Amino acid sequence: MRSLIWLLGLIGYLFVSLPDMFRAKKLREKDSEAFHKLVDTRVYHWAQRMLKNGGVTYEVYGLENIPDEPAVYVANHQSAWDLLILLGCLKSPHGIVAKDSTQKIPVIRTWMEYLGCVFLDRADAKKALRALNDAGSQIPQGRSISIFPEGTRSRGEEMGEFKNGAVKTAVKYNAKIVPISIDGTYKIMEANNGIWIKPAHILVTVLPPVETEGLDKTQQKELSETLRQQILDARYITREKAKGEK
Repeated sequence: MRSLIWLLGLIGYLFVSLPDMFRAKKLREKDSEAFHKLVDTRVYHWAQRMLKNGGVTYEVYGLENIPDEPAVYVANHQSAWDLLILLGCLKSPHGIVAKDSTQKIPVIRTWMEYLGCVFLDRADAKKALRALNDAGSQIPQGRSISIFPEGTRSRGEEMGEFKNGAVKTAVKYNAKIVPISIDGTYKIMEANNGIWIKPAHILVTVLPPVETEGLDKTQQKELSETLRQQILDARYITREKAKGEK
């Protein structure tokens, strides 16, 4: 029943958002500041609503670590719900590198494009590299981007190897990397045959930003491994912290 209610809520919210979507289209070329304010606000409220409708609660630690300047956010990837967590939990929405199948969803696709999301074809290395370059090109324009360096969902507690694309993007645009640990999103759907939505409590940890200026190829690979370990360690530290606060 919850899954059906969530789906109906999603469809209803997208329908209600249509006037703002058309308004954003007009603002895009005329008033960049008003365009981004409208899109960021609408997407943030949408993500919040979808999490609430799914019975998802969360705790966020380390919001003070989010830098004032645009950055590359790097997070582990347990579930498709990670996108909603990033959009609804951070201070403001920002573009996300998402799989190309997301482009097939009407209205959502448009809002994601407006937000600055980039769609990645994992089966084509050249297209994937181009997508990361497109994502990074938003940094000089003052917009942050989120990347899941595992490349696909783990669908559980395990964390895959981190690919180097996120670090390369940050180095190319001289941006800081902000590691983010997401813990528990797989319990919402992936643990339920990937179909049924069940309530879950999610722990999110934003770690201190990491400088990337001047890193060579060897250092970039080492940093990818370090980021993975930092995110993995943060998961267990935050679990203990959350227990101690209860």
